[in-house]
Amino acid sequence: MIDDLKKSLFDIRSDQMDAEAIHESIVSGVRLKGATLIILFCAIIVASVGLNTNSTAVIIGAMLISPLMNPIITVGYSIATYDGILLRNAMIKFAIQIAIAVVGSTIYFSLTPIHEPTSELIARTGPSFFDMLIAFFGGSAGIIGITRKEKSNVIPGVAIATALMPPMCTVGYGIANGNIDFIFSAAYLFAINAFFIIVATFAFCKLLQLKQADVVKARYNKIIKRVIVIGVILITIPAAVTAVYVSATSIQEKHIYSSVESFVNNEVNSASTTTMRATIDPNKKYIRLDLIGDMYTEKEIDKIRQTMEAYGFDDYYLEVVQDIKTTLFHYFENVNSGGITESEIVIE
Repeated sequence: MIDDLKKSLFDIRSDQMDAEAIHESIVSGVRLKGATLIILFCAIIVASVGLNTNSTAVIIGAMLISPLMNPIITVGYSIATYDGILLRNAMIKFAIQIAIAVVGSTIYFSLTPIHEPTSELIARTGPSFFDMLIAFFGGSAGIIGITRKEKSNVIPGVAIATALMPPMCTVGYGIANGNIDFIFSAAYLFAINAFFIIVATFAFCKLLQLKQADVVKARYNKIIKRVIVIGVILITIPAAVTAVYVSATSIQEKHIYSSVESFVNNEVNSASTTTMRATIDPNKKYIRLDLIGDMYTEKEIDKIRQTMEAYGFDDYYLEVVQDIKTTLFHYFENVNSGGITESEIVIE
């Protein structure tokens, strides 16, 4: 009974289209002429404007109308079905689309009067291990959705999740502004998304047992498996290292924020003196506190320094800057009545 239940719940072949219909559906999406070419151009401009103006809604719109995912899925499908001609055509069309996206976005960012990097642009320069998970499972959902008899909103959702057009336009921004970091980081993010969508498409096409080419040699299977394994390793290692580094840095900064907050609120702030700003430099082992209100004596400051060890700052140098302007203190009294907050702690 349990086996029957599993089959009924996870059976993805019951509502699957026939092989010919799937093939036609996938192949039709790789054609690059007429409407598809115009839509690609529109997606490039929309994505570039959204990144340039820091508009999330506009960027999402560009993801939805972008045709970049079609050749990527076709590449995975052609590899799984050993269709060399289709693979070649898909790769050529994919390369052309990438070139058009980079050139178009570079021209836009060269002409726009806004050259400062927005948060949306910066967000496309931090690829990580999590982007691999998004691309793989997004690609899995995409190929499953394409092969269904009844179409759903899966493909638009996958287009938003995997975000193919924004990284390419970010590469164009980097080229237009001579920023190498933007170029390589965004290109790497795009490579992650594209590669793992291909891997997911390949895996599920095999799982769905789609029709393969008539002549399939055993050595082709070995070559494909080796290429996939090598590709996964080469792409995964940098992203995994980045994810570990970012996680470790985030945890360390959170710990420093918490320790400074506890130290200041417990040992420094009082009914008549409060900390307006705390600046910490972990590399130089330095903490600066800007105080307002009644001034502490040198003896009281030495006493505060003695408590630093309990908060993990025993090897830090503490500088205290005091201001006895009582009017300023009264002004900030209500604001800081709850003690120092994370926004008032600066890590240099």
